[in-house]
Amino acid sequence: MADDTRAHQDNEMPPAVNVVRVCENGPFDVQADLAIGGQERRFRATLCRCGASNRKPFCDGSHKTVAFTATGEPEAHESAVLAVRGGPLAVTPIRNGPLMLKGPLEIISGTGRTVMCGTEAFLCRCGASAKKPFCDGTHKKIGFAADGGSRS
Repeated sequence: MADDTRAHQDNEMPPAVNVVRVCENGPFDVQADLAIGGQERRFRATLCRCGASNRKPFCDGSHKTVAFTATGEPEAHESAVLAVRGGPLAVTPIRNGPLMLKGPLEIISGTGRTVMCGTEAFLCRCGASAKKPFCDGTHKKIGFAADGGSRS
């Protein structure tokens, strides 16, 4: 897997629409003006959703090793089109829990279908949620452990 988690190039512009793409049996591909857990701003990242990466919150390809299975075509959630679709998107890995995203975002299926539009989402990063790509609290039942901040 190519490392697209590096910070943006000087001539790169932020995308007009913040997109979180749900990959079939794989990670989240994110394109946005990203602030991820206090790291240098970037415009793209590949984030783990299987729970096995050694580089959390980033994907290291472990989903292939652990044979992670999750659809890239999750059920759509009714939501209104956002008036503002770009701008800063904060991604906060919650300690032993999900990824908290705050800011305008559109979650897109692998085929490009809109799953959800909104300004806040909690995405599963333990790999065990029954409501993937969204968190359903299963991380607490399975003892998922990962660094992150506390929920504010």
